[in-house]
Amino acid sequence: MLRDLINLKKLRDAALYLLFCAAAVFLQDSVIGPIRLFGVSMMFVPAAAVAVGYFAGGVWGAAFGLVLGFLSDISFGYVALFVALFPLLGFFAGVLSHWYVNAGLFAYLCTCLAAFAITAAVQVLFAALGSGLTASMLVTALIQTLWSLPMAAVLYYPARAIGRPGA
Repeated sequence: MLRDLINLKKLRDAALYLLFCAAAVFLQDSVIGPIRLFGVSMMFVPAAAVAVGYFAGGVWGAAFGLVLGFLSDISFGYVALFVALFPLLGFFAGVLSHWYVNAGLFAYLCTCLAAFAITAAVQVLFAALGSGLTASMLVTALIQTLWSLPMAAVLYYPARAIGRPGA
């Protein structure tokens, strides 16, 4: 009777997405983070929230975006910046993939590009509140946005394999 109440596929997917999110944050912090282009690091964790939203739906994207936001805020030292932003990115990516665009690689990369641009704009806004907006902040945001796209493509395939087994 209790076994009938538990959806084992959803539990498996949740565990795999949790592992996927932990791997993305680990790669961001430890492996890929030290690699810089013009002094700018990649920030590809928003792509993980977008990927979960794309393949599991908006609610799961928001839930795992919240997890990613907590882990990222701890890693980067922000106070609730990513906790507020990543669930929104995951949710709206799920809405986009469910009703408006297909879940192909090109549409996913376009959504990730938008998510990276939004994340960089929010980071610049928070930095500008303290010291004022400078041209170097905008250049850094642009480089970060474009530099993060290759890792977004890497995150697409494991998320698709979890969300659509056999696809």
